[in-house]
Amino acid sequence: MSVGRSQAADDALRSPARTGTKAAVSSFLPARLYPIVDVREEEPDEALRLTGAFVEAGAPWLQLRAKGVAAGPFVRLATLVVERAGRKGTRVIVNDRLDVALASGAAGVHLGQEDLPLGAARGLAHRHGLVVGISTHDVREARDAEDGGADYIGFGPIFATATKHDALHPRAQGALAAVRAAVRLPIVAIGGITPETAASVLAAGADAFAMIGALARCENPRATAAALLDPDGGQSS
Repeated sequence: MSVGRSQAADDALRSPARTGTKAAVSSFLPARLYPIVDVREEEPDEALRLTGAFVEAGAPWLQLRAKGVAAGPFVRLATLVVERAGRKGTRVIVNDRLDVALASGAAGVHLGQEDLPLGAARGLAHRHGLVVGISTHDVREARDAEDGGADYIGFGPIFATATKHDALHPRAQGALAAVRAAVRLPIVAIGGITPETAASVLAAGADAFAMIGALARCENPRATAAALLDPDGGQSS
């Protein structure tokens, strides 16, 4: 699936600008694209279809989100996804559930502001070698996440999104730039991001952008993800 972009957008995808002066210090080093597999019920076929697409595209990390799925089915689903992703070295982060991340052999957990507190999760997660990401929505939450020992932060929603029914009002990209200037952790921007808007998010200071619906709904998730991961198509600039 071809995606039309301007030369400026391509440049931004290749070399995301930094609006702040702080460099990332976390061991979590995302690629530009941080794909999220989002299922609303135990759907192994759909989850494995998207996982396979992102793995074949070369994504080093992906997140599995299964809101509303009970712990037992979530563990079974996550175990399948971790096994499939691990065949080519892609690491899986489980959304919301540290217990599921530990039980499935995932590489990390991503927590929201209303989930298990970072202070309670970090020690157990880090003892087992898991990465911990935290959703943030403003500078204060971002600083709290950094001070609390998170490995990376999610920030958003950048744009309006239909994949989360209780999403907050979209943040301006100026707010993303302010967070970039305030913290040294890697920032994954999230919320309504598409292939056409990804470059502007990187230019505003994100290290990576999460993408959910735009990948799940496209004709060829593997090709689209590969193009976003490597805008040069394997050619040096």
